[in-house]
Amino acid sequence: MAAPRLGIIIADEKAIRAGRPDDPVDLVVLRSTLINPPRAAGAKKLGAQLRELHPEAALVPYIWHLVSHGPSDGLREHGTRTLPGDPRAFGLLQDTAGVRQAWEIVLQCALALEAKELVLRTPASFTPGALYRQRLKEFAAARAAEGLGLVWEAEGLWEAKSTLALARELDLTTIVPAFDGTGRPFKGTFDRRWLRVDGAGPTTRLRPALAEALLFAVDERDEPATILFGGPRGYANLRAFAKSVEEF
Repeated sequence: MAAPRLGIIIADEKAIRAGRPDDPVDLVVLRSTLINPPRAAGAKKLGAQLRELHPEAALVPYIWHLVSHGPSDGLREHGTRTLPGDPRAFGLLQDTAGVRQAWEIVLQCALALEAKELVLRTPASFTPGALYRQRLKEFAAARAAEGLGLVWEAEGLWEAKSTLALARELDLTTIVPAFDGTGRPFKGTFDRRWLRVDGAGPTTRLRPALAEALLFAVDERDEPATILFGGPRGYANLRAFAKSVEEF
C-alpha cells in the first residue's frame, strides 16, 4: 500500500497553533478563506507561517463565498470582508460583475499563497440541474485557462456517482466524507476524490478502531489516497491515523 497523502483543514488561523513541525502534513486546506480571504500582504504572511510549520505542504485555499454562495446560503453574515452591490448578484458561479470582482480577490489571495489548487464548495441551492452544471463547466474551464486546479466540495442533492462523472469530464477533484453517519468508511473508488474526516459525530475523535477501518479501506482499494482532517481535533486525528499507517 502506498502511503496516503495527509492534509489538515484550517477553519481559522487559531487552529494553526495545534500544529507541530513533525506532523506528516502534505496539504494545508484553508477553509478560512471561504469566509474572509486575506488581502495579498496578509496571505503572504499566512503562507510564510504555514510553510515554516509544514515546509513540504501544498497550500489549498477555499474560494470566497461571494463566488460560490448566494445571499440565502447563510455565509455572508459570518464574514467581515464583503463587496458593494446587490447581494443577488453574487455567488452560485454567476457570470456577473460582482462575481468577477470577487474572483479577482480570490485569485490575488491564491497567487500570494502560491496555490496551484483551490477548493470550490457549492451550497445546497447549487442543485444538480442543467443550469448549474453548465455554470460549473464554464467556471472550471476558466480556472484551467488560468492554470489552476479545482477541488469540488458539493453540498445538497448531488450524488457521489454524479460528482465523480462530472469530475472526470471537467478534470476536477472532489471531496467526499471518509465515513458515513454511522462511522463506516467510504466505499468507492478514490479516483478524483479526497476523503474528509470531519471533526464531528462519530469521528470527533478518531479512535484506533476507526483509524484501522479507514486504513483497511485504503489498502483494499490499492489506489492513491488523499485524506483530510478537520475540526478542533484535526491535528490529533491526523497524528492518530499516521500512527496507524506506520504500524500497518
